[in-house]
Amino acid sequence: MMNDELIYRAEEDIQRLPARLDYKLVLLENHEDNIVLRDGKVEKTLRATSHSLAINLYLDGRDGFFYTNDLRPDSVKGFIRQAFETTRLLEPDDSRTLADPSRYYQGGGPDLQNFDASLSEIDPEEKISLLRDIAAEAEGSDPRIISMQTRYTDRQHQARYLISNGFDQSEQSSYCTLTSIVTVEGEGGQHPMDGWGESRLFFHQMPRHGIAPVALRRTLQKVGQRPAPSGRYRMILESPCAGNFLQPILNAMNGQALQQKSSFLLGKLGERVLSPLVNIVDDPLQPGTRGASLFDYDGVATQRRELFTDGCLKTFFIDTPMSRKLGIAATTQGIHRLIMKPHTNPSPLSSGGSGEGVSILVTDFNGGNCDPVTGNFSYGIEGLLMEGGTVVQPVSGMNITGNMLDVWQRLSHVADDADPWETELIPSLTFEDVAFSGC
Repeated sequence: MMNDELIYRAEEDIQRLPARLDYKLVLLENHEDNIVLRDGKVEKTLRATSHSLAINLYLDGRDGFFYTNDLRPDSVKGFIRQAFETTRLLEPDDSRTLADPSRYYQGGGPDLQNFDASLSEIDPEEKISLLRDIAAEAEGSDPRIISMQTRYTDRQHQARYLISNGFDQSEQSSYCTLTSIVTVEGEGGQHPMDGWGESRLFFHQMPRHGIAPVALRRTLQKVGQRPAPSGRYRMILESPCAGNFLQPILNAMNGQALQQKSSFLLGKLGERVLSPLVNIVDDPLQPGTRGASLFDYDGVATQRRELFTDGCLKTFFIDTPMSRKLGIAATTQGIHRLIMKPHTNPSPLSSGGSGEGVSILVTDFNGGNCDPVTGNFSYGIEGLLMEGGTVVQPVSGMNITGNMLDVWQRLSHVADDADPWETELIPSLTFEDVAFSGC
């Protein structure tokens, strides 16, 4: 359990400073386990517990942020004094203030059921045994296997918040993950590698089967990778990587990007900027889900919020400083649990598609960038060339190019295969007539 005395003692140290100022204190406690099994042998074990204190000091329009892991009373007192002296050196910025206390979480919210108190108490041997069971499903099953790594990680997070204008709350969460990564002998001296993972909130929920075989199958799919002919293809983004293609859209909704005029969504609030198939909400109040939260880092109460409805942009991510700079109402710092709603039209993989029925199933992105001002992008990809739902060849060494707002207007299918245990539930997505460059 967290030491509440420490945060109140830090508050007293701040109140003794020779100036009246506002403050935000966040006391953090994290416990992590990390175990790696390689080719049946334990390669790494790490168990770490960390305690830290984060402080924001607000003094005459100045906002200083400071962080320490040394929580001895005398060290905290000296740390706060140094933080105060440093804050006085900053340039004033009247937008840097605490949130309006009327927006704070006031308590009484639901039990989010997202903390496994037993994680740090479970014998590491039990976690290693789970890893061995996971790896055993694929070990020795194919002579092309060169190496197999299986990884277990878990994390308990607890935080206590104390803000000078009336906020005093705690939060906690946990998760654990199992991941298998397989390397195989390919063609022409290549060694393809891929993996698969599963995540849960509680240890007893962790799957005992299926992870390593999926990792092996995905790796074997890469044997013989080569570029496909350049052209315009139907693009199917596999669910695990589809969120990467949405990220530039979310970045463009950030208040700082708007304030700096480095957003291709500037001035488009209320407009239909994406396909009518795009319906996205942020719903942080679902108990038993990863990302669930009753308040954000500023203490502001979370709520279900529509981001896109039928392709129409419904909101921006505006925190208190950006609200004051832009002269618009504050909303939220960012996303907690993003959900993209599926659509009921047939999948192109099941229907055979239209025209020649040729598509590229993108399974991963390999670098690239998106211009935040124009939305023009270029990304390296790998995946599978498909025809009528049948794999023609594995693909690598290709790029997709275009403009974010243009390509998102070409969305033709939203599947129903998002992983419910992730913080961003983005299913597989299909886009028509996307430019691919390769051989």
